[in-house]
Formats: sequence, C-alpha cells, structure tokens
Amino acid sequence: MMMKRKRTYIQVASICCCTLLLPLAGCRWWGSINSRSSSSHTSTTPIASAVPTAYSPIDGLPTTPEMLTHRPLAVMVENLRPSRPQSGLSQADVVYEAITEGGITRFLAIFLQADPQVIGPVRSARPHFIDMAREYQAVYVHCGESYEALQILSGDSSLYNLDQMQYDKPFWRDHARDAPHNLYTSAAKLHEYAMALRWDSPVNPLPSFSSDLPLPVGVPANQVEIHFPGAGDYRLQLVYNAQLGGYERYEDGKLHVDRETQQPIIVRNIVIQRVPAMPYTDSTKGTFDVGMVGSGEGVFICGGVQLPITWKKPLMESITDFRLLESNSQVPFQPGQTWVEVVPTGSSARIVYH
Repeated sequence: MMMKRKRTYIQVASICCCTLLLPLAGCRWWGSINSRSSSSHTSTTPIASAVPTAYSPIDGLPTTPEMLTHRPLAVMVENLRPSRPQSGLSQADVVYEAITEGGITRFLAIFLQADPQVIGPVRSARPHFIDMAREYQAVYVHCGESYEALQILSGDSSLYNLDQMQYDKPFWRDHARDAPHNLYTSAAKLHEYAMALRWDSPVNPLPSFSSDLPLPVGVPANQVEIHFPGAGDYRLQLVYNAQLGGYERYEDGKLHVDRETQQPIIVRNIVIQRVPAMPYTDSTKGTFDVGMVGSGEGVFICGGVQLPITWKKPLMESITDFRLLESNSQVPFQPGQTWVEVVPTGSSARIVYH
C-alpha cells in the first residue's frame, strides 16, 4: 500500500492572521504545487470564529471537513458517442477509463469532495469497475449490469450497491436525449439516499493520488495518444496545456468538455495502467475479464513528462500501489484530478507519445 499523507485540520484562530482559502467543493484547481500552502495577511479586524479547512485524502485539494464525512461515490458514466459530452466528470477526484464490450470504453468517476449537480449519463456495471469501486469502499452507482457483474453484486453483501433498477429516486431522465443515453443523477441526491440507507459514513484509508514530492525530470510527453482496441476504433488524445497546468482531452479528435459548462476537462495526473484483458470464455455478449488484481507496469504522465511505473494489487480489497519503476518510490502525484487509463496488454491498443 502506498504511503498516504496524513492531513489535519488547520484552525485559523489568530485575531491578526487569516487563511486565504482556495475555492472548495465543486471546483478543480490547476495552479502550481506551491499554491497548496496557505498564505496569510495581517488584519486589524478580529476574527469572530475559527474557519476550519481540510484536504481531500484522494486528490490533495482543499475542501471542508464536512465533505470528508461522506462515503465516496463511484458512478458508472457512459462514453458512447450519443452520450457525449458527459456531465460531472470535470469535478471528479479520480476518473477510471476502461474497455467494455467491443473495446468501447466506459468511465468510473469517484466523487468525495465535489458536489456536481448533474452526473451522467449513468450506465451499467462491469466486474472490473466493481473492483475499482472496492478500493474506496464507495457507494457504487450504476443502472443494471452484465451477467458477470450480477453474479458479483448479488453475492457480496459488503458492497454498497446503488442500482437504479432497484433504487430509482436519486435518478432522472433528461428527455433532451434519447434513452438509454439520458439517465442522470447528482452528488447531493446520491449522498441523501446513501444517508437514508445508512451507508453514508467516512472511509479510512482511501487511495491517494497526491503526494508532497516534486515532479522529477522525465521523458517529454506533451501529447499522448491512446488507441483502444475494438470495432469502435476509439482514439484518445491528451494534450498538455502549460497555462492550465494539465492535459486537455480529445475524444476522436473532438475536445472533451463538460456538458453543463462547456468548459474543457483538464487532467493534472495521468496513469496508464497496463492490465491483462480477455473476453470471458462463456460470455455471450463479449464481456471482458479485466485483471485489476495482480501486478504490472504502466506510465505516469504529468507536467509534460512521462515516467515508467509499476502497479500492484495483491487482493481484491487492496488499494492499488503505484511506484516509480526505477526507484520503487512513491509516484509524485500532484494535487488535482487524476485519470487512470486502464489499457489492455497484448492487444491492438497503441500508445504514442509526442
């Protein structure tokens, strides 16, 4: 398990010094890593009460203590062309992208500190996304599932399984789009429903995609292309924007934006995790068996550079441990959003760096 930074709440209790806070829940941050430290100024006005602040243990961004009392949400989000642009992905702490039937990808968006009013389109579960959600002990949010996923969800009472087919109240249909690409939810509705089910409680430990380490020199990676296998011939481009401090996503040549704001999704950290993946031998739908448990190699990309890494997850419930290949030290994740691109090994998937 990778070393996790222990955060404590910072109390601003002096009558002559107050902490300037960055925007909190619902916002992403793309500044330099030095901006994480708080600054203060002298004030002659007494502060009536202390203002607490905290940091998300997942992405290292400032938030409120109240947000950390929630159980994380892990929401299945569609990526077929009729579902684009999606809603809420820009506010997730972490987003996983992995293949489903035919090599088409789907997202698992993890929300802890953010509070997006619209998330979706929500789609069905697959076994490897359940494995990802386990790491966070998250409320796993989806609409239906594959046969293989049903066997897992129906046989494991430890999972916080919020299926729209069973719990319809936190969801709605947007009739501006055609079904099944129009099912949406919100963080507030999901947390409210989780509370009603007595699921909404804090989780510790959580996976951490943030560190206090500086970004070392690496091989340039100002643009990355990932060609996923399958009939869809899906092509992902990640283009570094130094002014924004992260990577802009392009899907099949089109800028990836949030549907609600029309603003581009900017990714601070990228992990390419190479995993074994083959269709289940008895699947009539071509569902993939994606090996999230075990070990392998990959690439960490941040700040215009790439660094080879390894990953290890010995047990289904374990938190995946990402390490630099050469030094076996912690990956220097920078505060901000991380996307984990789960790419099959031994397939026609291609990764190109520029």
